[in-house]
Amino acid sequence: MSGIDNTMPLAATGDAPAEGGSSRFFLLIGALYFTQGLPMGLSMEAVPVLMRQGGVSLDVIALVPLAGLPWILKFFWAPLVDNRWYAGLGRRKSWIVPMQVILTACLILLAFLPLEGAGLWMAVTALAVGAIASATQDTATDGLAAEQLAGRGLAYANALQVGGMMAGFMVGGGGVLMVADTLGQQGVFLLLALFPLLTVAIALSWHEPPRSGGAKDGGRARLADTFKRPGVFLLLALAFIYGGAHAGGLSVSRIFLVDQGWSSQDTGLVATLSGFVMLAIGCPLGSALAARNRWVAMGTGMMLAATSFAAWGLIAGGMLPAGWLSVSLAIGLLSVASGCIAVSAATIIMAFGGAGKQAGTDVTVLQSANVLGEMVIAGLVVWLAGRTGYAVTFGGAAVALVFAVLFVSRAARAIPVTR
Repeated sequence: MSGIDNTMPLAATGDAPAEGGSSRFFLLIGALYFTQGLPMGLSMEAVPVLMRQGGVSLDVIALVPLAGLPWILKFFWAPLVDNRWYAGLGRRKSWIVPMQVILTACLILLAFLPLEGAGLWMAVTALAVGAIASATQDTATDGLAAEQLAGRGLAYANALQVGGMMAGFMVGGGGVLMVADTLGQQGVFLLLALFPLLTVAIALSWHEPPRSGGAKDGGRARLADTFKRPGVFLLLALAFIYGGAHAGGLSVSRIFLVDQGWSSQDTGLVATLSGFVMLAIGCPLGSALAARNRWVAMGTGMMLAATSFAAWGLIAGGMLPAGWLSVSLAIGLLSVASGCIAVSAATIIMAFGGAGKQAGTDVTVLQSANVLGEMVIAGLVVWLAGRTGYAVTFGGAAVALVFAVLFVSRAARAIPVTR
């Protein structure tokens, strides 16, 4: 790993970023990332189940997760978020507040639109609009954190990013399903709508410091400019692969457990355990390590992930029993590793974005590469398992992660920007 001192803010256009931030600022950041996870949990888990209970065909339900596409495509309109704002409200709040209002309105609509029959497509449209608003707000939120924070402050903000989005996903997904029978559709969605509405109040009560530079000072954000920055292609490769450890590992391990005869309930419990371990241990550990050296934090996370995949390989090869103890240790280790990798990578990406003049656009391009990588790698490892077997797939993933550590070491030396 490189010995870069990543707590030293670089000179950059505008006011110097802070090593820390006020408690209200971090409350705002955490609340924003939490609400961003809600539409994803709804699209991927809760709404498909609720639709099926209403008798909707699988062909239609299969289209619902496409609401996640804005998280891949949002880089196309990210320059607009960087270039247009209302000075009286603030560069980032000009987008955060209206996007949260739109998300609130969509959730209220979903409370009253039927999830079957004639109103189905109106409900799907409301869900898609909410996802677009949430993805757009993410660009503004990432730009805000990247511009206002540096060093340890960035590490703390990205622990909130990873943990907050996962918590929102769990509430919007499994949480909704747990209370749907008790509260009913209207009760559930009206309750969810309170979260972005509360975030609007927090945002309006916080004054966004002015930042010089940017579109209104002569330089407009452009996608082409992102790809001209030194080190961006190394970061794009890093962004593409870093989410694969968790997404790929979780997807193939759940299918492996099903093939081992585990029930759906037990397999779901393993996935829930993974989320809680990542929230409670992985993200805080990743934040603490990234505050000292974010490149070392990422390398540490990848080595932990390699160890986890090696353990899964031993289970798949019959050298360890496929019981609760072995599986819990393997998935727990992967979850801790995923938290370290995700927080450190997000911190690196934000530091890169914040050191330029179009933070929202630069960070969004890299995050879109990350989401695409998660989707591709999750599918790839399952495909490989079907052709080479689980033991070979898990072992190959462990070896690939060791080589990924070497890639991280190279990136640490080659990428010139750090804050």
